[in-house]
Amino acid sequence: MTEFFRRFRIRNRIGAVLLVGLLLFSMMIFQTAKFASQKIIYDYMHGYIVVTHTEMMEGIEILMDEANMFAVRLLASPEIYNLFNDPLSFSERQGKLSTILGRLLIHDDTVGGIDIIGEDGEQHGYFPDGNSISGPDEEYLQRIRKSRSPVVGSVKKDAEGNSFIQLGRRYRNFYTGQEIGYLILLIRESAIRDIYGEAMKEWGYSFLISDSGEILSHPDQSKTGKILLSEGLFGSDELSGSDHPFDHQVIRDVGKSTILAVYPFEGKLKKMGMNWTIVSFISKEILADVINEINKYIFLSEIAIMLAVVFLAVQLSSGITRPITDLRDDVIALGSGNMNVKYEGNSGDEIWELEKSFNEMTQKIRNLIRRNNEEKEKQREMELTALQAQINPHFVYNTLDAIGWMAKLKKQPEIERMIMALSTFFRISLHKGEKYITVRDELDHVRSYVTIEEMRFPDMFDIQYHVSSEMQEGRMIKIILQPLVENAIRHGISEKEGKGHIVVNGRQDANDLLFEVIDDGVGFDTSSKDFQLTYFREKHKGYGLRNVDERIRLEYGPEYGLTIESEKGKGTRVSVRLKVR
Repeated sequence: MTEFFRRFRIRNRIGAVLLVGLLLFSMMIFQTAKFASQKIIYDYMHGYIVVTHTEMMEGIEILMDEANMFAVRLLASPEIYNLFNDPLSFSERQGKLSTILGRLLIHDDTVGGIDIIGEDGEQHGYFPDGNSISGPDEEYLQRIRKSRSPVVGSVKKDAEGNSFIQLGRRYRNFYTGQEIGYLILLIRESAIRDIYGEAMKEWGYSFLISDSGEILSHPDQSKTGKILLSEGLFGSDELSGSDHPFDHQVIRDVGKSTILAVYPFEGKLKKMGMNWTIVSFISKEILADVINEINKYIFLSEIAIMLAVVFLAVQLSSGITRPITDLRDDVIALGSGNMNVKYEGNSGDEIWELEKSFNEMTQKIRNLIRRNNEEKEKQREMELTALQAQINPHFVYNTLDAIGWMAKLKKQPEIERMIMALSTFFRISLHKGEKYITVRDELDHVRSYVTIEEMRFPDMFDIQYHVSSEMQEGRMIKIILQPLVENAIRHGISEKEGKGHIVVNGRQDANDLLFEVIDDGVGFDTSSKDFQLTYFREKHKGYGLRNVDERIRLEYGPEYGLTIESEKGKGTRVSVRLKVR
C-alpha cells in the first residue's frame, strides 16, 4: 500500500489530503448550520408564541373592559329603573326595554344580547339579530347572587349556531341601591375570535378554554361550548389527567407533527374571575417546510464552498510542494561527493531523492555517534578503573578486619560496627572490578554507608527500605543508589532543622528496575543555577548525580536514567530506571 501511494507525486497526495480535510470541514459547517437554523426557527417560534399570546390576552382584556363599561351604562340608566318601577304589563315593559337597549347597542358589535331578570323572576331580553337565546339557568343565577364582581357563565348558542359567552352581575339602582334583579350580557364569541383568529393562522390555530374545560371560543364553531377533557377532541394524553391542566405557561411537543402552547390569563382578567386559558396548536410540518427552505439555500452554499475548496486545495498543494522541490535540489547538491551507496527501487516522487541523500548523511552521523559513545564508555571505564586502582583491596580488607577484631576484643561495639560497615562498603564498591552486582548487594552497599553516617551524625535522620523481594536477585550496574542517598543526607537532611526521613523504594516493571530515593529535606528549585552546582555535580572524590545519570544512559540507553523532582521546604524525589540484567 505504501509503495502504491509513493507512485504519486507529493503535490497530488497533499492536494488529496487537503481536499478531503476541507470537504469534511465544510460538511461539518453545513451540518452545524442546519442544526443552528432549526434551533433559530424553534426559538423564533417560541418567542412569537409568547408575544402573540400576550397580545391576545391584552386584546381580550380591552374587549371585556368595553363590555363592563357598557354594563355600567345600563346600571346607571334611569329609564330602565323607571320601567321596572312602573306598573306595566310584561309586553309593555319588554317593548319599551327593547327600544332603550336597541338605541344603546346600535354601535356595539361586542354585545350580541342582553337579559334582564327581575326579582320576581320575570325575564326580559333583547337580541339585535332577532335570534332568541335561552335564558340563564338557576345555578348561574345563584353564582351571580353570591358574587360582588361580574361572573362568566357557560357558552350559549342561537338557532343559527352563533356562540355567546354570558357575563352577568347583580342589577341594582345606581343611585338608590334598589335591587332590580340580574343583568346578563351575551358577549359575541365572534368578537373574541376576531382578536386571535388571524394570529396563528400561518402556523396552526388557537382557541380559548375556561377553567372548567369548556371551550369558550374556537375556529371550528362546532367545538365551541364542548368540554375538552370529557370529549377528548384532540386525542392527546397531554391534555388530560387533572381538573385544570393549564395552570402554567408551557410550550411542548404533543406528537410527531404538533406543538402545544398553553398560556393562562393573568393580571386584570384573572382578578375579574376569568380563569381562561389560550391554547395554540402549531404544525411542525409548516415549521419543517420553513427549515427545509433554509436548508436548500444552505445546500446551494455548500456546493459553492466545495468548488472553492477544490480550487483552494490545488493551490495550497502546489504551494506546499514547491519548497520541498527546492529543498530536494539543495540536498542533492550538499550530498554529492563520495556517496557510492546504491538504493534499490524508485518510488518516483521527490521524497525518494531526499531519502537517498539523507540516508547517506544519516549513516555517517550514526557512525560518528557510535564511535563517540565507544570512546566515552572507554573513558568512563578508565576513570572508574583509575579510581578503584587507588585502593589495594587485600590491604584494605585485612586492615579493616584487624581493626574490627581489636575493637571487638576491647569491647567497643560502635567502633566494630563502623569498621565492619566500612569494610562492606569498600568490598561492594570494588567487587573484584566487576561492573554489575545484585540488587541485594547494592542495598547492602547503601546500608553500610548509612551505618557510618548514622554513627557520625546520631539522630539526624532515619531511613526505610521498601524493595520487593522478587527483584533483589536481579543484577544492575553498581554504585547507583548510594550516591543518591548521600546527596539526600548532605544536601537535604543536613540543612534541615530537626530529624529527617529517607525512603528507598524499589519495584520491577517487566524488564525494568524502578527505584526512588525520597527525602523530606530542604528541597530546591530545579530551574535555579544552584542546582547545577550542588545537586547535579561531579566531584573528584566520588560520584555526583551527573556521573550516575551518564553511566546509566551509556549503559542502558537514553530512555533510562534519573528523574529529579523537588520543591523548596518540602523535599526531593529522585527516580531511577534501569534495565534488569
